[in-house]
Amino acid sequence: MEHSLTVNIYTPEKLFLSARTTCLTVPGLDGSFGLMKDHIPCVIALVPGTVTLTQDKKKRSLRIGNGFLEMRDNIANLFLNSCEED
Repeated sequence: MEHSLTVNIYTPEKLFLSARTTCLTVPGLDGSFGLMKDHIPCVIALVPGTVTLTQDKKKRSLRIGNGFLEMRDNIANLFLNSCEED
C-alpha cells in the first residue's frame, strides 16, 4: 500500500493491532477525525466509539473506549483503555 500509514493500537494488556491502512477514522472529542498518509503531527483525545481502518478498499471497524492518538511520521499510535473487533 503505497499511500498508507501504520496504525498501532495499544491497550493496557497488549499491543492489540499493528496494521497498514490508507485511511484511519477515529472518534474525537469534537467529532470524527480522518487521517491519511502525511497527516501533520498531532495528539487527539479519543472518546468511546468506532475506529475504522480502510485496507485495500475494505473497511475494518473496532469498538474503542477512552484514550488518545499520537500521529507522527506516518505512524498513528492509539493508546486505549479498551478495544474489540466490531
